[in-house]
Order: sequence, then C-alpha cells, then structure tokens
Amino acid sequence: MRIFNEFQYGFLDGIGRPLADKLYKLRPNWTAASISDRDAAFFAGLAMTVRPCKVVEVGVASGWGSVVFLEALASTRCESTHYFGVDIAERFFYDQKYATGEAVSEVASHRAHHYRLLTGRAMAEVAEEIGPGIDFAFIDAHHMHPWPTLDLLSLLPYLKPESWIALHDLNLCRKQDQEHQNRGPKYLFEAWEEDKAHSIEIPTMAGAIRIGKRPEEHLPLLLDILHTPWELTVEERFLSPLIAAVSRSYGSTWGNEFLRAVDVGNYLKNATHGRSFDFLYDRIARLRSSVSKNAKDLLTRVVER
Repeated sequence: MRIFNEFQYGFLDGIGRPLADKLYKLRPNWTAASISDRDAAFFAGLAMTVRPCKVVEVGVASGWGSVVFLEALASTRCESTHYFGVDIAERFFYDQKYATGEAVSEVASHRAHHYRLLTGRAMAEVAEEIGPGIDFAFIDAHHMHPWPTLDLLSLLPYLKPESWIALHDLNLCRKQDQEHQNRGPKYLFEAWEEDKAHSIEIPTMAGAIRIGKRPEEHLPLLLDILHTPWELTVEERFLSPLIAAVSRSYGSTWGNEFLRAVDVGNYLKNATHGRSFDFLYDRIARLRSSVSKNAKDLLTRVVER
C-alpha cells in the first residue's frame, strides 16, 4: 500500500477548493444525495491535476458530480475531453421529477458537447460500446458490496495503465442510519495495493486509487474482494456480460475464476448470509422499539410524580 505516494495529504483538496466553492453557489436545491463541497474539492483537484481525456462516471444520479468533473476538466483547457456518464436508472433516484443527469443541462449545458449519457444499462453492459483508452473513472453507483468491485472489473479491460479511479462514499457504512451497510467502496479502497489518496474530511468520503502499469495484475485482488461475503445478490443480466468480458480479455481461466466467485457470492447471500443479517436487523429494530417504549414509560411516571 502506498497511500499519498504521489500527492501529499490535502494537496488535491487545496487545488480543487476554489472551483468547488464557486460551483456550489450554482448547485440546484433538488440535487440531494450528491457529492458534498468537501468531496467536490478533492475530486476537482484530482481531475485538474491528472488532466484525463477519456472519462467514465459510473452512477450519475442527479448529474451534480458530472458538473463538477466537467468544469474541473474545462479549467485545464483540454478540448479533447470525452465524458461518459453511465447509470442504470432513467430518472434521478431521489426525486423522480428529474431525469438522470439533469443537473448537467441545467448548470453546465455549455459543456454538453463533451458529455454523453448512457442510461438504462449497467457498466458491464456498456463498457464495450465506450471502448478502450479510458484514463479516468469515477465510481459512485450502488455502494453495497460487491457492486463497486464489479464496476471496476467491468472497466479494467478498457483502462489505460496508471489511470486514476475516483471512489465516493468510502465510509458511508460508518453513518448510523446505514447500519454498517454499503461497504463496497470501503472494501475496494482499503484493499488496494497501488497508489491511493483521500480527502481531508474525517471520516473521508472521497478517495481515489491508481491502476498499475499492468492493469491485469489487479485481477487476483479483485477476485479476493469478491470472495468477501456479499451485501446483496446481483442479477444474472449484469454478471453475464462481465464474465464474458473477463474471459475475452484475460482468458477462460480467469473467466471461470470470476464466474465461480459470483456464483458463490450470490449463493451464500441467498442461503445463509442474507437470512442471518435480516434476522439481526429485525432484532435490532425490536430492541430499539422496546428501549424507546421503556424510556417513554419512565418519563411518564416521573412526570406523574
């Protein structure tokens, strides 16, 4: 692990802070559940520093993240930038009145010629259409394990060596309302063995990992992460094109290894892991309800006295 090997702690946040402050005055009120101004400072600083030309965002939602990256890239005056936004949803998950990515047309329509939005499909289903030469990606889609790892694996055959992958909500699982779920970004970031960096926020939500000189050398690590018990099952329609791409790019042996990993992940989640956690969550909810009722009864008795 080489954390902050290339960038000093706080360096990227400082680079991106002026742009983040400027943009957040323009942020539409409806773009809830999007990257914060602190996240934006780190991500903008990273994009402005590495100056990629072919970018893929996985998980667009409102499109506010797209606005931040498009404006950051524009500030580098790289006119050849191609930005692809990928999201399985056609409408913004938080407010169905808005289309996925609508913040781009509302705030950054002048960047539209650099932007292509692909909705209704997962990353594995559009990767071949986007094609090779990707030198930067932002993964901010489903946060439950194994989705961030699957998204990176979908991108891997098309990534340039030494590309940076930005990750959002690294420590979302530590928020009380998440009940220690949504661990996907955390697993991927903490296990990463190459260069990586994160924002100055504590606990940090914004981070980035760097692909090595030989992207295929990350296959063993990604396989190992996929053997960590899953937080949810994944539909076959998303897994089939992914396994096919792995086999096509790295050979049938690797394809079979990952096929086994996803089969085991789905099976264990269905057979034991899921029921165990559903039982625990039910017990926790009952205990909370009981504690709340007891507290109210005690307060009532005190008041009556």
